[in-house]
Amino acid sequence: MRKNDIAIKIAGLAGDGSLTTGELLSKILKKMGLYVITIKDFPSNIRGLPTNLTVRAKDKPIYGPKDHIDYLLALDFQNIPLHTYEVAEGGVIIYDSSTRPEIPENLRREDVHYYILPLEKLSRENLGLEVIKNVVALGIISELLNLDHGIAHKVIEHWFKAKGPKIIESNIKAYEFGREKARELGKKDEYIVEKLGDPGRIMMIGNEAVALGALAAGCRFEVAYPITPATEILEFFAKYGREFGAITVQAEDEIASINFALGASFAGARAMTTSSGPGLSLKTETLGLGYINETPLVVVDSQRAGPGTGLPTKTEQGDINHILFAGHGDLMRIVLVPATLEEGFYFTALAFNLAEKYQTPVVILTEQAFSQNKYTTEPNALDPFKIEIDRGKLLTDEDIENMKKEFEIYLRYKFTEDGISPRAVPGKDWTIFTANSNEHDESGYTTEDPEIRKAMVEKRLRKFETAKNSGDLPRAVYYGREDAEIGIIGIGATMGPILEAMEQLEKEGIGVRYMRIRTLWPFYDDELNDFIDRYDKIFIVEMNASGQLMNLIKRFTTKHHKLHPIRKYTGRMFRPAEVKEAIVDVLHKV
Repeated sequence: MRKNDIAIKIAGLAGDGSLTTGELLSKILKKMGLYVITIKDFPSNIRGLPTNLTVRAKDKPIYGPKDHIDYLLALDFQNIPLHTYEVAEGGVIIYDSSTRPEIPENLRREDVHYYILPLEKLSRENLGLEVIKNVVALGIISELLNLDHGIAHKVIEHWFKAKGPKIIESNIKAYEFGREKARELGKKDEYIVEKLGDPGRIMMIGNEAVALGALAAGCRFEVAYPITPATEILEFFAKYGREFGAITVQAEDEIASINFALGASFAGARAMTTSSGPGLSLKTETLGLGYINETPLVVVDSQRAGPGTGLPTKTEQGDINHILFAGHGDLMRIVLVPATLEEGFYFTALAFNLAEKYQTPVVILTEQAFSQNKYTTEPNALDPFKIEIDRGKLLTDEDIENMKKEFEIYLRYKFTEDGISPRAVPGKDWTIFTANSNEHDESGYTTEDPEIRKAMVEKRLRKFETAKNSGDLPRAVYYGREDAEIGIIGIGATMGPILEAMEQLEKEGIGVRYMRIRTLWPFYDDELNDFIDRYDKIFIVEMNASGQLMNLIKRFTTKHHKLHPIRKYTGRMFRPAEVKEAIVDVLHKV
């Protein structure tokens, strides 16, 4: 029997409830004790086009898709030609034949099992409601896979509780009707899911982990303009922020949102603005302002496929160049790249400490695959009590009183060995200073003096050397054998496919060591070059067409001949076999 590593794709049309089916299924599987990831693939229009949600569950942690799906639930015919090829040999296709009874011969496969029945028609005739077919389908899947039906009932009750007992009752009836139809069809396939002990794992999307990390770190001002795939952070703050004393603002546009955030931070609040690529393009000028007047600021860029409007609901890693280098003049910013819920939570909290300690913008670089897909993690993995607040050289009332006693003039941009100056919240006695976007002297007054200009540029750049050498920034993490033959480098949501590709390669006798970069700037060239020196071939796995991560790496190594690209830019996540096969192709050419 095939069990406890299963991928189920629920495919329908936008607005028909197919995503709800997937959400309910993911909750049932999670409560049965499995690790779960959901992979959402939906169009940018509201209704009518094919949409799907893949739920993958396993008895071990997972971070990405399988090479094939095991079950396909096609709630309309359009999704048969789109996804039939994805089903594994011996897999299952459940098809709602209400509008098109037959699947054409050229689309049928001999190596999969079919369960064909008119779900919509049956729902209308037996339950009086066509739209409830998605819960009927959930009952069919649950019966075929031997899921825990008591858990399923509780999940349905919780999901529909706001709609009242009658709606709950009708949906449980629909679920049980689906189970009955599955028994009538009879079990044809080999798949089954075994219940494990439920340790109470939590499940959430990456955006929720980021929002929680921000609140735990003391962020009390979130401002954004809604944009896919970052909007859930704004929505989370709008729903829960008030309980923490946080203010949430939906600004009139992207430029206003970053200016609001910068102003709030300047006034002393921990502030954040969240967006995606098109929004970050508009925010660029203010990123430069925050850098030159040394105001802390946290920015989230949840990448989507661009340029322009691009594919708003799809994933990519095409903002690397922009996030690192956007802006005029000599400027930098700290860039952190999480890949797990834990990192989304703790890196966001860390970003606020870094922003205040080094008095500079800090960017949390994510992508749609992380931001909007659900993952499970262990109970208490996101622990706010592990977060320590570090506000850097922010002057206290005692500091200011001591300055008064010594008649010490306050210099907001004082030259220091580490490049970091004492910071005061505006309005405090004795610490009045000028702040604008012009070059300035130590007190903040505008100047064009060449020696002051040179010293001030070097002071600001010096902060990043201080940060790089401080131990504050997340170093790379490594997976696999140190004595491996080849190396892989990647960031963010390529992690899951890379880890599973490594398992496939190991089975073929190919040892792999994987380096996942977590701080993109300042760049740790020492650990990069140490890694490159160890292996004959290094594969750079990234989701963009131009090799933005590889080009960054090339800036810090002379051994370009060792680097081999593996790129995907369809707007979809890598599958493990795509990584594995690309590596094998290169090895076979040698």
